[in-house]
Amino acid sequence: MNRINIIASGEVQRVGYRDFVTKIAKKNNITGIVRNCPGYDVEIIAEGNEQDLEQFVSQIKIQKDPIFVESIKIEPGTYEGKWKYFEIQRGSPDEELGERLDAAIVYLVRIDSNSRRSVEIGELMLEKQDQMLDKQDQMLDKQDQMLDKQDQMLDKQDQMLDKQDQMLDKQDYQISLQKGTIQEIQEMRSDLKDSLQVRYQNIEQQLHEIQTILKNAGMMS
Repeated sequence: MNRINIIASGEVQRVGYRDFVTKIAKKNNITGIVRNCPGYDVEIIAEGNEQDLEQFVSQIKIQKDPIFVESIKIEPGTYEGKWKYFEIQRGSPDEELGERLDAAIVYLVRIDSNSRRSVEIGELMLEKQDQMLDKQDQMLDKQDQMLDKQDQMLDKQDQMLDKQDQMLDKQDYQISLQKGTIQEIQEMRSDLKDSLQVRYQNIEQQLHEIQTILKNAGMMS
């Protein structure tokens, strides 16, 4: 087992530093004492095995408002085993009361500062939310405009489809007329052919009759 004597300097008195050191010591199986020194430092006498002492020393270098350990001076000591626990060696009642009151004031100031900071952060978040809502409104407006344009495009497409239907109807009508005209032409050609055939047959018959008359008259052999 080993013993070390520690002097912690910085913002370590009247800020609750001794209470934190006591909790850290208990967590690391350290025995000994912590007490305020005349002036502004805190003295720590710690006993335990080497590994626990190293862990203890690394954890008491607290730099979290309102505590700020600027430096730690460590000197080896002779292990005595005189303490069963780790405890705070307190001063006079008036001194300890003043320490408690000062620590309480420091923590209240810290709480007030944190509360103000929380309010500021909350206000910033609300401003950002308002900005996000404004952007969402703008996006919704743009979406509405896009939907209006889409509706206009659909209306134009419907108009184009109507015109296409009209054109197709006209094409169908023209095709129907063309078919009727072709059929009429075909019928006329058929009638003309029949008429020509009849006339040709009549001419042939007349020629045959003329030839017969001429033969009978001895004018043709």
